[in-house]
Amino acid sequence: MATIVYSMCGEGRGHATRVQTIVEAMLPKHRFILLAARDAYHQLYDRYQDNPLVSVRRLPGLFFSYRGQKVDYGKSVMASIPYLWKLRALTRYVSKMMERDRPALAITDFEPILPRAARKLGIPWISLDHQHFLSVSDFSDLPWRFRWRGLFLRGSIPLFYSGQAGEAVSSFYHLPSRPGTETTLRIGVLLRQNILDFTANPPAPAGHILVYIRRHAPANLWETLERSGRPSIVYGLGERVSTGTIQFKKIAEHEFVRDLASAECLVSTAGNQLVGEAFHLKKPVLAIPEDGNFEQELNAWLVKKSGGGWSTSFQQLTPHYLQQFLLAVPSLRRRLEHLSVCGNKEAIEFISRFLPEPSAVTEHPFLSPNVWEPESVTL
Repeated sequence: MATIVYSMCGEGRGHATRVQTIVEAMLPKHRFILLAARDAYHQLYDRYQDNPLVSVRRLPGLFFSYRGQKVDYGKSVMASIPYLWKLRALTRYVSKMMERDRPALAITDFEPILPRAARKLGIPWISLDHQHFLSVSDFSDLPWRFRWRGLFLRGSIPLFYSGQAGEAVSSFYHLPSRPGTETTLRIGVLLRQNILDFTANPPAPAGHILVYIRRHAPANLWETLERSGRPSIVYGLGERVSTGTIQFKKIAEHEFVRDLASAECLVSTAGNQLVGEAFHLKKPVLAIPEDGNFEQELNAWLVKKSGGGWSTSFQQLTPHYLQQFLLAVPSLRRRLEHLSVCGNKEAIEFISRFLPEPSAVTEHPFLSPNVWEPESVTL
């Protein structure tokens, strides 16, 4: 049994879902220390708080800031200054934790503290994320509005970390390789077990539209859904009073996946993980990226390029556009029959290459405290 420490960036659930998939595929042969922030921390802590082989610990992270409904990159940079100011202290703090538990391997999902600590201690570490899509992809076929921003942001990727022993990029759709990156492993999305269960035993179609909207939802969305004539189930905004054909639900993993598996289609912000899950379940996607979020804007373009869905913006979403999308759903579903997006097997094989032989690993209790609050770090 090896101890693996696994950190993730981001406040959303996509990173946590990727990590959860890996953890549950490798338990009980290995055990995990998970480092996460905000929603990802709460999602994983709620799931594993009673599991003796998984320790979930809170780690500060970098997040987008918003101005109204739009991502504000300038405000995001300013908000990151306190985090960057404490980066060296946080690295020392994580290093001390790792000295006590001596993990055999560190894995990062685009999180910068763990790689620095692992490098300091000589612990092997690898990268498994979606964000490195920017650094390994050839942008030649992209529209210019994406190409120049992609080239600009590509330069920021190594600022998070570099020097990993191995690198894998997870995406529901891959562009050709950029010259010099052909050896980087490209895999599909990581699918949690209940997605796979519903694939093997799909529920009866319920005919509803599943909607996932995080943070903001303009008024025209509700009018558009109401005028579609279809029932809609909305996740991401918490529980609210139902209005007309629209029902709001609080996220509960099994119920969410069941509603996705029985839906007619998905209308959602353009997160890589959820799009991949919908594609695997053969659900066409209408992708509506968060305004100003380049990663989601690129994902939305890839949804359309893949043939499994359409994309638009909240400003351009109209009842007529949604109706046209719904009419196209049967043909989009047929295209999805030929699209393979599951990367689970390749991901586990990738991680296993960097783990020591079982005989070289000694099992012992977690030595560092399970309740671990790096917010207490002082300079």
